[in-house]
Amino acid sequence: MSGFEDVYLEDSFVLGVTATPGRLCLDVDLVLTAHHPAYRPPAPGEQNCYIRARIEFPHVRSLTWTDQGTPPAVDASGEADYGGIDALFWDGSAFHLEGDWGSIDVASGPPGIIQF
Repeated sequence: MSGFEDVYLEDSFVLGVTATPGRLCLDVDLVLTAHHPAYRPPAPGEQNCYIRARIEFPHVRSLTWTDQGTPPAVDASGEADYGGIDALFWDGSAFHLEGDWGSIDVASGPPGIIQF
């Protein structure tokens, strides 16, 4: 998927999911691969290079979110952690996302990554 070539979603951490009229946002600690232009060696004690980012789905026309409601884990810094992104793909009519936070089918414009 365009824009996601140099990130690794499975080891990224979802910090929050927000659905508002016309937009779906996932705030994440995103894992960058060594090919990403913002890559740097992992911080001490970390396995990966993480950046704080938002995955944004614009121009949402329809959204279905099932299996939501699983409470987040709380990490050592006290921040909520909803787990990773186990799947993100286009099925021909909508984007499909899965993780511990549920399953989302969203008909929208192509998602983008915004770094904080």
